[in-house]
Amino acid sequence: MRQAPASTPASNPPPTSNSARPMERMKHISREELYTDLEARIRYLHDFLDFSGNEQKPKNGKKKEEKKMKMKNRLTFSPTGDIDALVSGAKYVKTLIPAVVNIVYKKLLQYDITARAFTTRSTSFEGPLDEVLEENSPQILHRKMFMKAYLTKLCSDPSKMEFWEYLDKVGMMHVGLGRAHPLHVEYIHLGVCLSFIQDILTEAILSHPRLHLSRKIALVKALGKVIWIQNDLFAKWQMRDGAEFTGSEEVVIEKEGYLHGKKVLDDVDGDVGQEMKTEMEAGACPFSGMADLKLKVDEPKLDEPKVEADNPALKT
Repeated sequence: MRQAPASTPASNPPPTSNSARPMERMKHISREELYTDLEARIRYLHDFLDFSGNEQKPKNGKKKEEKKMKMKNRLTFSPTGDIDALVSGAKYVKTLIPAVVNIVYKKLLQYDITARAFTTRSTSFEGPLDEVLEENSPQILHRKMFMKAYLTKLCSDPSKMEFWEYLDKVGMMHVGLGRAHPLHVEYIHLGVCLSFIQDILTEAILSHPRLHLSRKIALVKALGKVIWIQNDLFAKWQMRDGAEFTGSEEVVIEKEGYLHGKKVLDDVDGDVGQEMKTEMEAGACPFSGMADLKLKVDEPKLDEPKVEADNPALKT
């Protein structure tokens, strides 16, 4: 009886057509463009953070052809996901802004190193300067007005390039550029202040009594991405990375709240005295038990009663 021939080892299967070497799957990012082209930098940050949201994948595994769309004043991404979360959640964030502003400035005035920035006159402020800073000092009310307008801007349409241009300008102004009276705030204070704002907003949104959990998560994620892109734009002006690509770009001095001569922040013109005080007092955080955690300097005692939403401690 003849023996069956020995089996030969199976040969390696031929490579599939869709298998690609790792380098072929990588997206190319021009390092020079990151430091010379703001729109290219924003596109990279959006892509890395999946800021565009729920883009539909192409059918049949075919790679969607990349189209370079240079639409004036508009970026290209899917109209769903983070953008929808920000637009639909804007009304909830806006109700928080007056209380958030009060909480942030109470924190900034707790430290001499952050409070000293307010003794420098801003480009547009022409009122009196108090020797001892308080929360209702004229220049503090003035800065509160701009922070209120800035946080409102974060609730606007981030699909427009103007949105990101203004956030970049905010970074520029804090290194002493674009102001008739230069102001330089070191990066450590900018970064920690952004984190403090994010912490307040996150807690307030997650504490909302009526928003569905899925909407809370979407809004917190979207705001977090915007705040971290703002953080990058602060760092962009503070650090030396890419210095070999930057030239002597002319910086135009404009009024605060303006971009390319156009007003981009609302409610930043006119008197900010009693009107600002009244608005800030009336805008206490609507979420019970949230703001008092930030306003107290000392740890609360165990036998202290619970702070109610209409407690005077929430009002400035």
